Amino acid sequence: MDEFSAIRKYISRFLSFTEAEWEVHQKSLTRRWLKRGEHLLSEGQVCNHVSFINHGYFRTYSIVREEDRTQYFAFEHDYITDYCSFVTRKPSRDNIIAMEDAEVLQLDHASMHAAFEQYPVWQKFGRLIAEHVFVFTAFRGQDLLFKTPEELYLQLMHTSPHVLERVPLKYIASYLGITPEALSRIRKRVSHNPNR
Repeated sequence: MDEFSAIRKYISRFLSFTEAEWEVHQKSLTRRWLKRGEHLLSEGQVCNHVSFINHGYFRTYSIVREEDRTQYFAFEHDYITDYCSFVTRKPSRDNIIAMEDAEVLQLDHASMHAAFEQYPVWQKFGRLIAEHVFVFTAFRGQDLLFKTPEELYLQLMHTSPHVLERVPLKYIASYLGITPEALSRIRKRVSHNPNR
C-alpha cells in the first residue's frame, strides 16, 4: 500500500475521475512529516495548504484572552486546514498542532487552482471541501449553543469514541468548553449510568 492509496480511496468515495485526472492530482501532492508538538499552521501565518492525514492526528486551537481553546481534532484519513485563511489569503487566527508523530499529503493553493482550471472534476472536489467545512462549522456552532457539555460528551462517546481513546482529557475539556474538573464530574456521572 503506497502513501497515496488512502487519499485516493477517500476521494473516490465522492468523485469519479480518470487516471489522467488522478495523476494530475497526485503529482500536486507533497508529503510532509511532523513530530509530535510541531505546528502544521501557526496563528498569523497564511494557510497555504489543504492537508490529508496519512498517519497521526491534529488539534486545532486558538488563544483567546490567554486561554488555549480547542476547536476540533482531525484524525487519519481526513483533511485538516484553515479553509478561511486558505481561501481569503488572510493570516490565520488558528493553530494546528500534531498531537502524535504525523504524516500528511499537502495540496498547495496554487496547485489546487491550476487543477481547477484544467479539470472540472477538481472544481467539484474544491466545492465539496468547502461544503464539508461549512456544514461542520454550522453543526459545531449549533452544538455549542444548544447542547450542554454533558450532552456533547455523550455525543463524542457515541459518534467519535476514538477521540476519547486518544486525546488527553484536558483537551477534551477544552473542546467541550469546560474545565478538566467539570469533565471529571461528567465522566463520573456517565460511568454510573452507562446506558445514557
